[in-house]
Amino acid sequence: MSARGGGVRRRGLFGRRRSRFPPDMLDRLELLGRFELDPMNYSGDAGEVGTRCVVPFYRDSQDDPDGFLADLRAIVAHDTGGFATYGASCLVWDMFSDFRTLDALALLDAAIAFKRAFGMPADRLRGYEMERWNDQHGPGSW
Repeated sequence: MSARGGGVRRRGLFGRRRSRFPPDMLDRLELLGRFELDPMNYSGDAGEVGTRCVVPFYRDSQDDPDGFLADLRAIVAHDTGGFATYGASCLVWDMFSDFRTLDALALLDAAIAFKRAFGMPADRLRGYEMERWNDQHGPGSW
């Protein structure tokens, strides 16, 4: 438990734990995912992406990395399009660079599966995505 309270969440009405994330977190992650998937062709405000989707979560991610990742994974469990899941994986990389917990790897694997289902060629994988794919499936198997 952090002195700043990063790992502690108060109970809301009816004793349910309040989310560490804002109610529109899935939308923010989708925005981040769409931007990160193709930043050169992103038509929105690129400055808004960092301001809304990355910066607000930095402190909490550092105060309670395991809780942050578990809650992030739970949020994207409700993602139906895949962009929010991809955004969550990008957020993890932005926050931790090389964090290999069960939740972080599950988000990374889901992001890679999204890119594969989206029909992206192997050369559109980021280095860490390709490394994970190769670790799991072998080189040249994309």
